[in-house]
Amino acid sequence: MGYDYVIVGAGSAGCVLAHRLSADPACRVVVIEAGDEPDTTLAAVPGGAMYLWGSKLDWSYSTTPQKQMFGRRIAYARGRAVGGSSVLNLLMYVRGNRADYDRWQAMGNPGWGYEDVLPYFRRSEGNADLSDMYHGNDGPLGVALNPYRHPLCDDFLSAAQSIGIPFNPDFNGAEQAGCGFFQATLKSGRRCGSKEAFIDPIRGRHNLTLMRNALVHRIIMSGGRARGVEVFCGGQVQRIEAGAEVILAAGAIGSPHLLMLSGIGPADHLAAHGIPVVADLPGVGQDLQDHVGGGPVSAVLREPLDPGSSRTDFDGALAEFDQTGGGPLASLHLDAGAFLRLDPSDSDPDFEAVFTPGHAEFYRSEGRSDLTRIYLGGWISRPQSRGSVTLASANPLDRPLIDPNYFDDPRDLRLTMEGVRRRAEILNAGPFDAIRLGEADPMNLDDAALELRVRRTASTIWHPTSTCRMGPDSRAVVDANLRVHGIGTLRVCDASVIPAMISANINATVVMIGEKASDLIRQ
Repeated sequence: MGYDYVIVGAGSAGCVLAHRLSADPACRVVVIEAGDEPDTTLAAVPGGAMYLWGSKLDWSYSTTPQKQMFGRRIAYARGRAVGGSSVLNLLMYVRGNRADYDRWQAMGNPGWGYEDVLPYFRRSEGNADLSDMYHGNDGPLGVALNPYRHPLCDDFLSAAQSIGIPFNPDFNGAEQAGCGFFQATLKSGRRCGSKEAFIDPIRGRHNLTLMRNALVHRIIMSGGRARGVEVFCGGQVQRIEAGAEVILAAGAIGSPHLLMLSGIGPADHLAAHGIPVVADLPGVGQDLQDHVGGGPVSAVLREPLDPGSSRTDFDGALAEFDQTGGGPLASLHLDAGAFLRLDPSDSDPDFEAVFTPGHAEFYRSEGRSDLTRIYLGGWISRPQSRGSVTLASANPLDRPLIDPNYFDDPRDLRLTMEGVRRRAEILNAGPFDAIRLGEADPMNLDDAALELRVRRTASTIWHPTSTCRMGPDSRAVVDANLRVHGIGTLRVCDASVIPAMISANINATVVMIGEKASDLIRQ
């Protein structure tokens, strides 16, 4: 069975590639997805995202024991569905700042500076609220401010401004620093993930094939080139041939795993698992970067939050959303936040804070979640710790070993602790006095106690990147055109190519990578 382009993974980048490459009716495109279609009702509900974690739509990974976190294993949700992790994510549309992308270019990746990538952000974006040089209004990806945000968001913004954090009307505009409202991947009040934006509108294209429940075992190599892939689907192994290119879009975990199973990666590691070495690329699976949340900061309320509905069960709230488009599940209540500069030596914000007064967890847990507190989450923007994705075995059915290596760099821990104190300062500010009972927790902890708390409670923000890093150096895996070094007709186009972590949630950037990659491939 042959095609021009074989795309492995129908995640955020893979859906964009399918949309753009199949626009040429002469190109035969197949997208191979290990998962299935998401349930259209539940997947469309903004407040239903976490209900899908641990379901058949989630790879349900976990990390190796984290040595700086008392050996804890961290649950690692990754989408296994058409739409990938955009089915499971928390809808936040944040791009990062200008310096993030100019840094990519300075690392030896021409064409990836801010002015180069901005047109691709705009091309994908159908923004319902903002229209200027930073935003697009005609793209397939719905972006909007949440119309159902919680009224306590206004108290949060007043509190942040009272301690000197300026209001910012657009985190994706001229400046990132300040407090304000997040934009979300929403269209007409419903989730607009990559499936909804890029696949659903083109399902009638005769030259596009979507294979579901199909696990790619290896890349077929011959003469130093990728010729196709071997897939297990429908109880049998199939060979899918690529006339033009094989494109990996399986994400920061799946793409390096598949490369190593195919003999492309660190030679010693491959040999240890009995895999013949096709190309010795020591950077495959290395340089894993991820945002790590520094534990909860919260304040007890004088009066519990209104649950937002007369029904406190998830099914009742789901029915309310289905009937009216509103109710407590119309939002994940991650609507307001701030980008802060904690280290005076940083020229750009180095910490992202997210205010969470909401009810989504209350309904997901069937009323067991606590409505007597408000929370302010947060994480450092550009971690220095580096982890890895490595093989557990040569069996493609065995999960890879995921080691983010959190807090390996002492600076990450120091800034995370500072972020806890800064978040507590916001919740303790005057505008919250009327509704807050006592001081925010934790408050007035010494360094030793705070460090212990952070190590015990910190967890992933689900933003893995950089395991097939882009660059010209010896540890880079792909070049600036996303072609795998030393291998013909093989590219990687997903979060794994990010050369350095961005100062934001990563979904918008992965969509941008898919947009730019489609032009690189067609050129």
